[in-house]
Amino acid sequence: MAAINFIKSHKKIILYALAAIILGISAYFIYQYLHLAQPVTIESQEQAETPAGVETAADNAQVPISTGQAQEAAQQIKYIVTSGQQPQYVVYTTAAQAPAAEKVAQEKANADFSILTDPANPTETVDTSELPADTQISLNQYNVQAYKKILHTVSYAPKAIDNPSPKEIGYSVAKKITKDGKYLGVGVDYNFDDKATIVKLEYTW
Repeated sequence: MAAINFIKSHKKIILYALAAIILGISAYFIYQYLHLAQPVTIESQEQAETPAGVETAADNAQVPISTGQAQEAAQQIKYIVTSGQQPQYVVYTTAAQAPAAEKVAQEKANADFSILTDPANPTETVDTSELPADTQISLNQYNVQAYKKILHTVSYAPKAIDNPSPKEIGYSVAKKITKDGKYLGVGVDYNFDDKATIVKLEYTW
């Protein structure tokens, strides 16, 4: 009864709050619709070798990464180039088929986002959409996996610092559930002292 009276006396405030929540949710989905993630970004080779270039590609893909992650990815791309290696994926196709080929390579590599460059013109960015459909192209594709798709964890706890005999061992597997590296998983532990098995749910970030 008290709850009903509260609702009646605060009816306008509750309605305004519900309206604000609905508007907020609607705005979020409209934003997501109008700002679709772009998992593949075309850059110049010089730009791809910089943290700023990696961060641009990550932003386009709506994948949050740290400054350290951007620096590490840029260093790996630069190492591939300076050591004379070819990236794992090189797109050989026509301008018309390029978007489909790039997407397949990105998904095959389980990458969070990809950067494409023109090895023949390292200071320029090639826009395949502006080329004639039958133009033959060759682009380097650098696939960046900012976060692993699956995490496996093995744990071990000794009986004491001076006694390495196992007191408890465990194993868990978790799957990435968000673009910024949050994981949900399940695990199982076994306690030797209690002779008990524990099943657990894990959230990792």
